[in-house]
Amino acid sequence: MSATHKIVFIGEPGAGKTTCIAAVSDIEPACTDVECTDELRLRKETTTVALDYGELSLGDQGRLLLYGLPGQARFRFMYDVVRDGLLGAAVLVDASGGMVHGLKETLATYADELRLLPCVVAINRCTDDVQAIRRQCLELLYSHRIVAPVVVVDARRREDVVRIFELLFLQLEHSIVRETQGATT
Repeated sequence: MSATHKIVFIGEPGAGKTTCIAAVSDIEPACTDVECTDELRLRKETTTVALDYGELSLGDQGRLLLYGLPGQARFRFMYDVVRDGLLGAAVLVDASGGMVHGLKETLATYADELRLLPCVVAINRCTDDVQAIRRQCLELLYSHRIVAPVVVVDARRREDVVRIFELLFLQLEHSIVRETQGATT
């Protein structure tokens, strides 16, 4: 029997959660997008209101279940739905406006959980100074006591999403080695 693992993508509307899942999923992603009815409709037509779901085969290692969750506090309860067995989180940032305001709310909502998991912050849609955006992300992570790599991605590119997974699995592997070393000393 093969193992099942879970990764969650969390972020503000338009950050690229649905797009990341679609870029790597072996199945047609299940989405809960609805038409935007608030000020968000000025930026995009639809938004995720519950979760997105996809799957990726890991061959003999099993399969990876992919979940996309909104970063807003009002959808926080969805995290509890996918929490059990979660290996790590990718926090997506829509950097198209040159600021990372959405990351602020996402971290305020999920900081406690993100401190306990391997985590990667993925800057998507970056059209401005990459180093300035990266600095803003690192400052916010620091203010929430979260340690995570910050990378720039194009959520449409499978290779970029795979790189997020590699960083998450590297952190997971490192924590397992650290626990094993701690148990033998």
